[in-house]
Order: sequence, then structure tokens, then C-alpha cells
Amino acid sequence: MRIFLLFFPVFFFCGLLHAQTVKVEYGGDPLPDKDRKKIEQFLQHEVDFYSQFGLPDTLSLQLYVFENRREAIDYLESINVSLPIKASGAYSPKLQKAVILGRENGRERSLAIIYHELSHHFVSQILGKRPPSWLNEGLSEYFEHCTIHKKAVRHTFTEYEQGRVRTMYMLGEVNLPTFLK
Repeated sequence: MRIFLLFFPVFFFCGLLHAQTVKVEYGGDPLPDKDRKKIEQFLQHEVDFYSQFGLPDTLSLQLYVFENRREAIDYLESINVSLPIKASGAYSPKLQKAVILGRENGRERSLAIIYHELSHHFVSQILGKRPPSWLNEGLSEYFEHCTIHKKAVRHTFTEYEQGRVRTMYMLGEVNLPTFLK
């Protein structure tokens, strides 16, 4: 297993010109530059969002991404982190470490899992080690289904979400023009 490090500072201005710094230590298997760039762009988007809720000025995070799921599981066992069944990633608030379990399901899917695990880190930093599960997973799921475009980060609807909105509209539970705004 190859391990490499990179510290990435994120600086942006929010509110009263308040700077935010996030240091990311990458580990596991090397990521292509294109993927690291997307992760860092998305990281800035999440920092911008979470800073509204009291995110500390300086944060550190370890992000370990593995090509092979078995290597990732072995690594998690070596650091005494248990893995939920069928999980594609894990976050340890105690270690401030996110581990992505294999990129076998494709590049875009693994990036989505990274965005999900990064969200867990930020929620943990704001609310403590044991945030409410519904909030922690809800925000993480939201960010997992976001994609980076040239000018912005956008949330994409899954087929389930599209079907649910369609059902809500048909039942009169949602006003479509209001919903679209």
C-alpha cells in the first residue's frame, strides 16, 4: 500500500471576511490529479456551507482512498474502526479520518462517497462526536448526490427522489411551481 500526503488549505470569505483553513492529509492509494482537484473544489463548497453553522477556523482531516476494498477493510481493522455492513466508506470522529473502501464501482461513485464522508467530518466538528443520526446521514446523503459543474455545485435527484416528488405532486402534497423555485 502506498501512502502519500498533501495538505490543502481552503481559503474563502464568508460573512465578515472570515477565512477558513482545512488541511487534508491524503493516504491509501494515489488519486489522479483530476480527482484530487474535484475533491478540493467540493471541499471548498462544503466548507462554505458548514461555516454558516460554527465550523472552527482551522480543521484537519485524513482522507484514505483505496482502490481495493479488501485493503481498505484490512486498514480499518488495523486502526480498530468497525465497518457497517455493505458500507462503501467510513468516518471515525475520534481519529478525524475518512476511509473510502475501493474504487471498484467507478470514479464518480467513489467521489460521491468521498463527498458523503467529508460531510460527516464537518457535522462532527460542529455538533460533536455523536450528532443525531438523522441529521448526520441526511446532510451526508445530500452532499453525496451533488456534482461539480464548471460554474457551480449542483444537487442531482436520484430516481427514487424523482419518483417521490412525482407521487407528492399527484397526491397534491406539493405545489410544483413553488417546489421548483
